[in-house]
Amino acid sequence: MVKKRNLKKVIRNVSISILALIVLAVVAGVLYTWIMGMVQPVAPVQDIKPIDSKPKIIEHVMPSENTPVGVSIQSLTTPIAPGSNAMIIIKTRALATCTITAVYNKVPSDDSGLSKKTADEFGTVSWTWTVESSVPVGKWPVTVTCAYGKKSGVVIGDLVVKQ
Repeated sequence: MVKKRNLKKVIRNVSISILALIVLAVVAGVLYTWIMGMVQPVAPVQDIKPIDSKPKIIEHVMPSENTPVGVSIQSLTTPIAPGSNAMIIIKTRALATCTITAVYNKVPSDDSGLSKKTADEFGTVSWTWTVESSVPVGKWPVTVTCAYGKKSGVVIGDLVVKQ
């Protein structure tokens, strides 16, 4: 009987000790996590290169002489009412010479805004003109032709005239 009581005491004491160690380990882990969350990590030291005091300028490069001349419409005011101002913006080869025609009912417009222009160094050209008040409702072609050297390109946009 005495040995059974001693064995029970030993098992109880060992169980209490193991439970105390588990509780202590959990508390230590929580405390460590909390403390590490409060401390800011130190960034590793990197080699820092001095910044050039002169800004780098990106220079525009012109296309070669034998580059094809493409033409695309970037923007066209449509639909539009008769008597209103229309606008078209196109992209093409830089420095290309461009002409524009707007034809209403098989009659080309003679508005002064539809003059020959040269594309800027980025290939952008824009025109603004007045759609005559006599233009009938419908879909009318606006044709832009751009040329550079012996090469040319054409694009046709539809100008929709509505009341």
